[in-house]
Amino acid sequence: MQIKVGKQIAVEIYDEVIRGVLNIYPEEELAKRPFFDDGFRVGHISYKNLLDECDLILISWQMFFLTPENLKKQLGHINQLRKYKFSKKFFAKRKGAGDVTSKRIVDRLVRLQNYITENYSIPKNKFCGALIGKPHSECVDSFLDFFNINLDEFRSKASENALNYLIDKIQIKGINISRGVWKGGILPEVKSVNSVYKNTSGFVIKDDRIPFVFLPDEINPDEVMARRIYTLIYLLMCIGLNGYDFSIDSDFEASEPKVLGLEAKKHDLTAAILLPETETEKIKNSSVTSPLISQLALKYKITPRAVLFTLARRKIITWEERENLLPPPYQPRKVPSSPRKQPRVTTIVKKFCGSQAFNYINDGIGRGILQNIEAQYLIFGRVRKEQYGEYRSQIGL
Repeated sequence: MQIKVGKQIAVEIYDEVIRGVLNIYPEEELAKRPFFDDGFRVGHISYKNLLDECDLILISWQMFFLTPENLKKQLGHINQLRKYKFSKKFFAKRKGAGDVTSKRIVDRLVRLQNYITENYSIPKNKFCGALIGKPHSECVDSFLDFFNINLDEFRSKASENALNYLIDKIQIKGINISRGVWKGGILPEVKSVNSVYKNTSGFVIKDDRIPFVFLPDEINPDEVMARRIYTLIYLLMCIGLNGYDFSIDSDFEASEPKVLGLEAKKHDLTAAILLPETETEKIKNSSVTSPLISQLALKYKITPRAVLFTLARRKIITWEERENLLPPPYQPRKVPSSPRKQPRVTTIVKKFCGSQAFNYINDGIGRGILQNIEAQYLIFGRVRKEQYGEYRSQIGL
């Protein structure tokens, strides 16, 4: 394909390179975007328009000017990082909470995790595998003690504050929690690829020193606060039980090996923490109604569906009764879009990267471990000089 500057042909780039770059994140189907589709059809694209398109899809324009050999090396490096983290079942995802896992997000977090473990001497996190072999009740006590979580304090808070309370407690203990955000150019704000992020569920990337948890938050409209809370506790159970039951094959397709009883145990422990068995025993011989389910959901900060699942698991109700009591699927409330004040760059980066990673990035910049280009790739996933300058100013460097 030819690249034009004005009306003049400036250079010709390889079609196979263009397709290779666009296929780094195949689930986003970037090659189907009109800009590239039209370019392949007519045989040329404008250099200026290419820069604009790259700014939308958040891929460095320089990638398109690589030779096939250099692109192969770049893609080999990306696939090596993926294979290192996923081929040994080092990836866990909450089942039923989304049909897609964004490779773009995974790649960003793997890069962050590797930066930390390669540059800092961190002891093994004591929570990794800490629940293996322990009886049910001891697992609950160990979890609450390790993270110093006061359930009365947690339940006394509004849902968003309750989630933030858990996140603060967990990150203090060396587990990094990354959260999905739209703002600040962290992810492509392109309608044609939004469904990829809207269907991405929470997941864990295993590391014995600094495990990474990802919560979809604002990129997934189904992730109401109660669902985020449940997802967070569930993913922590994956870490405590070494329950990484999703592996990734060479095509990066998720598959679930048969791990007998482990999936049920993760759900049971999550429910035991959020909705104690002592509370559900009180209603064992009572009439379970929709208002009661709503009351329990509100008090214990889980969704009505999670309450019903838990009651059925504990034989408080039958599975048939559960089906009859199920509320309709959650529909995100439609609100008119209105311009909002853009958060500080540091606020957006800290939320997406996680506070542990955020602190290590800032330390690396301050001590010269991280060069400017590498820092920008860790923070934004690409070079963004103006925004990076703003970021450095806000962290006082």
